[in-house]
Amino acid sequence: MRYAPFHPIKTPRLILRRLRMEDLPEYNASLFGSEDVSRYMLFDPHESMEQSRQSLEGALERYESGRFYRWGIARKEDDVLIGLIDLLRFNEEDSSCSFVYMIGKPHWNRGYATEALKAVIRFAFEEMDIARILVDHMSENGGSGAVMRKAGMTHTGTSYGKYTKHGVAFDAENYEIRNPGKDLLTVSDYQRLAMTTLNPALDKKDVLINGVMGLCGESGEAIDIVKKWLAQGHELDKEKLAKELGDIAWYLAETATALDMDLDDIFQANIDKLKKRYPEGFDSERSIHREEM
Repeated sequence: MRYAPFHPIKTPRLILRRLRMEDLPEYNASLFGSEDVSRYMLFDPHESMEQSRQSLEGALERYESGRFYRWGIARKEDDVLIGLIDLLRFNEEDSSCSFVYMIGKPHWNRGYATEALKAVIRFAFEEMDIARILVDHMSENGGSGAVMRKAGMTHTGTSYGKYTKHGVAFDAENYEIRNPGKDLLTVSDYQRLAMTTLNPALDKKDVLINGVMGLCGESGEAIDIVKKWLAQGHELDKEKLAKELGDIAWYLAETATALDMDLDDIFQANIDKLKKRYPEGFDSERSIHREEM
C-alpha cells in the first residue's frame, strides 16, 4: 500500500472534499450533534457548537500530516456538507484498511452513502493500492449493512459483544471487500506453499499422524495463551496467538494433504453445511433442535 495524496473526488451527485470551517453549522447540527446519527456510533452527540468547533479544528490540522483521509460529503448542487467518510486503521503488513461514514438524517435513504462509499473504495484500491478493506457495524444498524452490500462488500460473520456503549454490549457484523487488481493468497495457494516445507521423508501415514498430532499440540498452545489471559492476569498476547493460529493452519494443510484433499474443497463443504443449517444466519432454536432438522 502507499499513502496517496488526498484530493477531492467527484461522483454523479456528490463532491467528496476537504472539510473547512464554513462547514461548522452542518458539522454540528446534522452530524456530530445529532442523536440519530450517533446512535450506532461509539461517540455521544456533541453538547455544544464549541465542542464541534474543536473537533472540526482538530480534523483540519490532521490534513497536514499527509495521512489523514476524511472527506466531507457535499451535494454538487449547493456544496452543503451532508456527511463524512474516512479511510482509517491502515495496516501496512497486510495492506488493509477500514472506513467509517455518517450521513445527516435529512439525507438518509437517497443512496448518498453508497455513492460516496463506492468512490472511496475505488480511491483505496486504485490510488493507495490497498489489498482489502475490513469493516463492521453494530448488528442493530441494518441500514449500514445494506450500504456495504450495495457497495460490493461481503458479509463475513458476526463478532458477539464486540462493542460496549454506556455499559451495554453490542454485536457487530463484519464485512470485507478485496481489491480485484491484487493477487491475494487463496487457501489452495497457502496449502501448496506450506507443503513445500513438509518433510519429504514421511510417508502418507506419518504425514497424517503428524498433521493430526500437530493440530492438537498447536491448539493446546493457543488455549494456554488464552488461559493465561483469563485466569492468570496476563495481557492477551495477540501477536503470539496469531502465530499459533498460523501453526494450526500449517498442520491443517498437512492433514488435508495426507488425505489427498484440497483445503478449498474442505472449506467450501463447511460453508455449504453452515448455510443449510443456518440459512438466515445463526439461530439459537435451530442450533438446539438441529438434529431434528
